[in-house]
Amino acid sequence: MPDATLFLDWFHIAMRFEHALQAARGLGAGTSSGYLRGHPIRELESSKWRLWHGRSSACLGRLARLSHWFDAGHVRDVKGAVAARRHINDLIEYLDANRLALVNYGRRRHDQLPISTAFVESAVNEILSKRMIKKQQMRWNRWTVQAFLDVRVAVLNKTLAGSFRRLYPDFRSDNESYPERLAA
Repeated sequence: MPDATLFLDWFHIAMRFEHALQAARGLGAGTSSGYLRGHPIRELESSKWRLWHGRSSACLGRLARLSHWFDAGHVRDVKGAVAARRHINDLIEYLDANRLALVNYGRRRHDQLPISTAFVESAVNEILSKRMIKKQQMRWNRWTVQAFLDVRVAVLNKTLAGSFRRLYPDFRSDNESYPERLAA
């Protein structure tokens, strides 16, 4: 699909932010320092806001500064610091590796464009799980499923007839063989 806009799924981004936030919430358990407990949470939420609004460079910069904050002596040995920093570094690596697929999610949402592929993933999982279970009459298995999926995708993309025509130049679909059907 040459006209498709590729973007990183917001659901997956949000889940990675949530992992980092959970780790940050556990930072310094048992200490009385509000700054120590609150600073990483504020920074993560601020970074997420920047990413949502299409400011991916600002988001990554803020996350990098937060990661370096964990090097400070008063933070480094605090309970939970290692886990929080690991989740933040994982988030940075994920976003940086997919930098070209980061978009202004807020603008897309405002324009009623998709920001997640969760509904597509759900449909695919539903179709696959239905056909892969043992009690299904026409059951797929891991060796044959790809061929079935290739044909289904070609039908949905309306490219199946062209594929047949490349293999069999005289191939005509029902619609091409009987033009009067189209007129009816």
